[in-house]
Amino acid sequence: MNDISPWDYVIVGAGPAAAAAAMAIRESDDGGRLLMLGAETELPYQRPPLSKGLWTNKVALDDLPLRSAADWEHLGVQTRLGDVVVKLDAAAKTLTSAAGKIYRYERLLLATGGRARQPELTNTELRERVHVLRSLSDYRRLRTAAQSVSRLLVVGGGFLGAEIAAALSQQEGLKVHYAFAGDAPLAHIFPPVLQKAVLSRYHQARVLLYPRHRLETLSWKEGHVRADFREHAPIAGDLLVYALGMEGQLELAQQAGLALDKGGIAVNAELRSSDAHIWAAGDVATYPDPVWQTPCRLEHWDNAEATGKAAGRAMAGREEPFRHQSLFFSDIFDLGFEAVGRCDSRRVLRVASPEEGKAVIYYGSDDRVEGVLLWNVWEKADAVRAGIAARRSLKDPYWTETLER
Repeated sequence: MNDISPWDYVIVGAGPAAAAAAMAIRESDDGGRLLMLGAETELPYQRPPLSKGLWTNKVALDDLPLRSAADWEHLGVQTRLGDVVVKLDAAAKTLTSAAGKIYRYERLLLATGGRARQPELTNTELRERVHVLRSLSDYRRLRTAAQSVSRLLVVGGGFLGAEIAAALSQQEGLKVHYAFAGDAPLAHIFPPVLQKAVLSRYHQARVLLYPRHRLETLSWKEGHVRADFREHAPIAGDLLVYALGMEGQLELAQQAGLALDKGGIAVNAELRSSDAHIWAAGDVATYPDPVWQTPCRLEHWDNAEATGKAAGRAMAGREEPFRHQSLFFSDIFDLGFEAVGRCDSRRVLRVASPEEGKAVIYYGSDDRVEGVLLWNVWEKADAVRAGIAARRSLKDPYWTETLER
C-alpha cells in the first residue's frame, strides 16, 4: 500500500551518512515522522571492514551493524529496505520505489552513495568470475568464490585495490596478482619513500605486482579470466577483483533538476541543495571546503558520517556551517595511516621521519600546508586540522613541535 501521507523527514540511503543524519535529526526533533529508505536489505553497517578486518577475522559480521533494528525502532526511525527509489518528483515532493510505493516528504536527504564501477561483460562465465566490492553482498560473494580458487587478480591502485590485495594475500593457498596503473598502490597520495615501503611489504607477502598496467579489456579464455593491458602482456586468473573506483548515484538528483558539481550534488555550507526542501550528504555531496571554500567532494567514511550529521541537524532546524575537515585512513598489512586535507603526491612539500617506521608528509603549495598524511603516527589528526584551519605555513614551528615530537 502506498504511504502518501507526508513524512516530516525522508532519507534515501541506508549507509553511514543516512544513519548519522537520522540520529542527528532525533537529537533536535524526537517527534517528527522519520523514514529511511535503503536499496540494500541490510540496516546501516560499517563498510571499511569489507576490504580489511573481515578477511583477517579482526572484525566479525555481527560487529558490522551501526545500530540494531530495536535501536532504530526505539529512535522512532521507520525503515523500508530492499526496495530502491527510482523516481523523485521535486515539484510534488514525492518518491516512488521500484515496487511502486509512493512516499511524500517535507524534508528530504539524498544519501544515495555510489556504486562500484563495473566493466561491460557479455560472457556468462566471465560475469561470474569478475567481482566488485562495495556492499556486504559483494563481500559474501567474493569470500565464497575466493575459497575455491588458487590464482586471483586484483586490478586498481586506489584504496580498495590496495586493501583487498593485501587482505586476500593472507588467505592460505591463494596466489594474488596485483595490477595498477601507477608506480605503486596509492601513488596519487604517497610520495616515493612511502611507495617504496608499500611495494616492499607486498613483495614480502609474495604478492606479484604489475605497476604501470592500465587495463583495457577483459575476456574469458581457456577457463580463465584474461586481462589485457596497454603495452603489457595479458594476465590470467581464476577470479578478478575489479577495483577501479565508484560513481555517484545521481539519478534522483538529476530527475529533480538539482545543481551538480564535481560529480556530486552541489550543496551550500548547511548541506542544502538548490531545492530548498532537499539536502545531500556522503559520497554524493559537493560542499564548500571548510578551509578553502572551493567545491569539495570526498568518498570516505569519516566524511559520510560528518556530512550526514550536519545535514540531519540542518533539516531539523539547526543550520550551522559545515566546518569539519574529514579524515581518511587505510590499513595495508601492518602499515597504516591517517590523513587530513588535500594530499596529492604531486604537491609534496616535505617528508619528515620523527622515528624509524614513522613519517609525516606535508602537502600544499608555496609553503602553505593544505594536507598532512600521518604514517604510523596516531592521535595527531586534530592537531593537523587545527594547523590547516589556521593556514599555517610549512616554516611555522607549530608543525614540527606538534607532529614530529
